[in-house]
Amino acid sequence: MKTIAKKSLLVILGLLVGSFTACVGIDPQGRGYSITVPMSMINSTLAGQFPVKESRSFGTVEMRDPNILGQAGSDKLSIGTGFNVTNMFLPNGLGGKLSLSSGVRYDPKTQNLYLANPMVQDLKFQDFSLAKYLTNDMRNALGLLIAETISKKPIYNISKAGMGSSLVKGIDVRNGQIVLTFGL
Repeated sequence: MKTIAKKSLLVILGLLVGSFTACVGIDPQGRGYSITVPMSMINSTLAGQFPVKESRSFGTVEMRDPNILGQAGSDKLSIGTGFNVTNMFLPNGLGGKLSLSSGVRYDPKTQNLYLANPMVQDLKFQDFSLAKYLTNDMRNALGLLIAETISKKPIYNISKAGMGSSLVKGIDVRNGQIVLTFGL
């Protein structure tokens, strides 16, 4: 019975060491050791902060279900979110989806990661018969509002993850993944 427990313990330790070494690498710029942040952690942090409603002159915009994905071979992240616009002319709302492309920035005071300079890639409406009544200025304002709102929400907190923020030497998006670099 003791040999089974020992073997189980060795297997568990082997899995832990294997998963740790698979996640840690050396920074290509020589700043220290790099760790990839799992997108599941990023998306769960962001999901807890939505839905969000913002009121503007053209109506109220509700943003919901944001999702961040990596773009393989790119130094940008891909963000998708749903939205619904309501106003006195659209009491039931006009829904759609917005795609953004963004980098990442770090705030050392709060130890949070945020989306940096999100750019609108695609704006689609579910009901095209109603969408044709929106002017280009309204479409642009809607896309910029959603991008601005999402960029103000933290996507990850380094201290909550149990990492020493004083050792952060760099935060990059490499090959569609968020990479934290730690060093002395």
